[in-house]
Amino acid sequence: MDWENFKPFTATHFLALIVCLAAPLALAMTAGRIRSNPGVLKSGRRFLSIGSVVIWLIACGFWFYPGYFRMDQSLPLHFCNIANLIAVAAVGLRARVAQSLLYFWTFALCIWAFLTPFLTVGPAHPWFWVFWLYHLFIPLAAAWVLAVDRFRPQFSDLKSAIGITFLYTALLALLNAVTGWNYGFVGQGKPGQPSLIDFLGPYPIRLLWMTLIAALLFSLLLLPWKRRKSSRFPP
Repeated sequence: MDWENFKPFTATHFLALIVCLAAPLALAMTAGRIRSNPGVLKSGRRFLSIGSVVIWLIACGFWFYPGYFRMDQSLPLHFCNIANLIAVAAVGLRARVAQSLLYFWTFALCIWAFLTPFLTVGPAHPWFWVFWLYHLFIPLAAAWVLAVDRFRPQFSDLKSAIGITFLYTALLALLNAVTGWNYGFVGQGKPGQPSLIDFLGPYPIRLLWMTLIAALLFSLLLLPWKRRKSSRFPP
């Protein structure tokens, strides 16, 4: 194991993925016990809400530290930056629009942060741990919303999630075009690590493919719930 440097698809990466998968699954498997115990339910909701805020402040504050701050990288504008705040509204306030965004963003957008992480330092560096803990709170919150709060996405949730996502993407793309930045990875540059973006062609044509892929993934994420509903009410 390389303690100084991180490379994707190595033992370090796979170990981190196992932990980040096991934690939300464990939460989902204990959802029934959580719901049946009001004290645990309240404490768990508070832990995820406050934890998401705290790790958001730590992660974003890290990049504002002297020597690390860069206008083109340090502003909390990436989708995962926003997803942590959405998680607070989804879990803490149970706002439906936040629940739907959290669901679709977790499994269609933020999942790429786990599969192709934009990370270069290994476990010897604090940012390695902050990165994984920061992103871990997103699927943890999604597991809570689905398993504990029993959120079930509908077609109206899909439409609102696509609309909000495309609007935010357009704003980021405009900002990136004006400044030359690459927030949300919808600018001219590419992530420092291998990613799906490498296969989508040159900028700005790849923005069209990214948009279409996102819409397709969002739609596919709705299918299991539509099929489940149909099976409960056969003609």
